[in-house]
Amino acid sequence: MFLFIARQYSKQGNSYPIDRQTIFFTFILGAIGYAGSSGFYFISSQSTGTGLAMVIFFSYPIIVALASWIKNRESMNAASFLSLISMVIGIFLLQDFSTHQFNIIGILFGMLAAICYASYVMGSKHISSPKVNSNVLTTIVCLGCACIFLLLSLLSHDFVFPHSIESCLTLLAFGILATALPIQLMLEGLKYISSMRASIISVLEPLVTVFVGVMLLDESISMLQILGISIILISAVLVQFKREL
Repeated sequence: MFLFIARQYSKQGNSYPIDRQTIFFTFILGAIGYAGSSGFYFISSQSTGTGLAMVIFFSYPIIVALASWIKNRESMNAASFLSLISMVIGIFLLQDFSTHQFNIIGILFGMLAAICYASYVMGSKHISSPKVNSNVLTTIVCLGCACIFLLLSLLSHDFVFPHSIESCLTLLAFGILATALPIQLMLEGLKYISSMRASIISVLEPLVTVFVGVMLLDESISMLQILGISIILISAVLVQFKREL
């Protein structure tokens, strides 16, 4: 099935056909990397609250940075490391301190989520190439993610079909806008930038969450959150000028 999809896409464009090894690796990347990060983050947020879980999860750029420096056998640049730490501090300031519950199990699952997503980003960089159609890669990643969650839901007897049009539309919105589209944009972007730079840019996601809450849900924003936003934005801008990333 995967080979059929790859051949169909390659016939429609100028992309090179994808070999079986790449297809298998991409499927595993979706089943373990992306699905693992989503599942572990959900468990972590149930134990510690979404605030602390998000802080732990969005430390994954540090894992990507450490892996990149170890792989390239380069010494860690102090300025880059400080930028990454500053981003984590900024994300911490965005959260509601009253909801933080320091549950060791939740923290461990949050760390597992960060490790899985860091692996997903680095693995995506490995398979992303200007010659490879990102539509194919996105399809296979989503299939891998869907298969693992379907299997888990069947084993736990939690699988149910949506019973209303509203539920179907909600699932489609989450599946397309919140999952498939971000996956494709990430894979497309990784064709041109490093996994470390991509992971740092993606840390801007919590800022978007805050802005959407303020503009669409009439949520309030504190001075600490404004400080956190400023720290993240400054760190993200400064890190873009570092050629070694």
